[in-house]
Amino acid sequence: MNSGVPISIVSAFVLIIAPCLCHYSFNSEDLDNSFLEKRFTEDSNGIANFSSSGESGIAISGEPAHVGDILLATVIVSNSGNSTGTVSLNLENLNGSEIFQGDAIDILPGSTREVSALFSSVLIGQNSFRWWVSSFDGAYNETLHGQFILEISPPQILIAEITSLDWEDPTSLRMSATVFLSQGSHRDLEIKVSVGYSGSFTLLQTILVSADPGRRSIDFSLGSPQSDSVQVEVIPIGWTPSINSENTSIVSVDMPIIEPSDLIVNCVFKPTSPASGSNVIATVTLENGGIFQTEAGKVRIILSSDKSILAESNVQSINSGATISTDLSIQSWPDEDVVGLEIQWSTGNVVSASYRSVDSAITEEAINFPFDIVSAGLGALGGVVVILVGTIVWRGVSTRTPKTSKMSLRETKERSETIARKEKLEISCIFCEQRLKVPVEHKGGVRCPSCSMEFAVGDEKQSEHPIDEKQSDHPIVQSNEDNLHCPECEQTLRVPLERRPVVSRCPVCKTEFLAEGPEG
Repeated sequence: MNSGVPISIVSAFVLIIAPCLCHYSFNSEDLDNSFLEKRFTEDSNGIANFSSSGESGIAISGEPAHVGDILLATVIVSNSGNSTGTVSLNLENLNGSEIFQGDAIDILPGSTREVSALFSSVLIGQNSFRWWVSSFDGAYNETLHGQFILEISPPQILIAEITSLDWEDPTSLRMSATVFLSQGSHRDLEIKVSVGYSGSFTLLQTILVSADPGRRSIDFSLGSPQSDSVQVEVIPIGWTPSINSENTSIVSVDMPIIEPSDLIVNCVFKPTSPASGSNVIATVTLENGGIFQTEAGKVRIILSSDKSILAESNVQSINSGATISTDLSIQSWPDEDVVGLEIQWSTGNVVSASYRSVDSAITEEAINFPFDIVSAGLGALGGVVVILVGTIVWRGVSTRTPKTSKMSLRETKERSETIARKEKLEISCIFCEQRLKVPVEHKGGVRCPSCSMEFAVGDEKQSEHPIDEKQSDHPIVQSNEDNLHCPECEQTLRVPLERRPVVSRCPVCKTEFLAEGPEG
């Protein structure tokens, strides 16, 4: 027996040719021997004449064989006749009375072609097979039939097992699986990894492997799936495993635990003091301070007084350590002086919230007047304008200079100066001879701005007659020079000798005294 064709070729035949494989359930003794064993004769030159090329016999591919394996039988057939003929290969399991027939093959005159058929066995141990080439339109000789024996082993056992499943980091679920293949042939396998959530499975990865008998370990990185279980399924390609095989393994997944304290919620309102009934934009900032990624969820702004939802929005999943912001619109601000709010973030089964108290804007009540405020304002403005215009006109009239000639202006000015001179009288200070101007009608004391001395004016008798010392009640101060001292405060004063005796007043302490010359 020839077993040099690789198992992959057998697999290809399984997928392509197996549907065409014919399976019969009758005994070979019931066959029409005259049909199956047409002999080649010298009188058959006008038809197709088939024979084994080089008498090579039949070749079997796919050994070592196990129960259920698809094997390939092949013979080389030549047509030495004068016309084209059609042939097919047939096999019969003598132990199980099963017959298999391959596809019909056309062979031109003088041509040689490979004729094959797929077959299998469900019996363990030695299996005897009979084979022959049949044709409806040609003759063939004894080289196109024969027998062979195959040793059929029990089906191989295939076992898949998930050996470990853990979170390597918050964003990576790691899994290790082993595949066991019992003693026998080299096998092609397809491995599928799926995650389950709420009863349904989603395929994540598919790989093809060529497995030798024995145990093989394979590692998988599954990312961060939303799941409650993981499944590994190993599918045989072109062969049938033992009924004792376990090619599927499922384990549950412990999803990362997210603590509500790891989810931080902040909110800023614009404007900061909203008016009742106004539209308010709330900027909500969400921070994942935990070590695992959150699920997609919702953000709500809830009024604390009646638990009504003022605004709501969907939010994406947030990686560990990441922060996102989203804007929510509150269409109508509550009519309360202080509004209590709950800003709530829900992700999966975890809810985190923060609480805010926001002062509303104070709206002043309108003042009701018993008259139209607009009309009153216009009236007041008109009154002010009238007063201003009247004032300007009055000032213009009162300060207007009469229209006169140059002569009349000069006369008016001279007359004013004359009147001014008549109103003032020029005198000399009796102490320092400073020239002073006093009103004509003034009688009494005058203070000199130069020497600060005071003296009386307008009393002719007093100026013509000296003061009687005996009749005077004022203290007497004498000196041999123009300067003398106040009898009270010792202030130095100047009283000219030629003016003495005279009553003087100290400008500092206001004491009046009689200033006289030296005795004798």
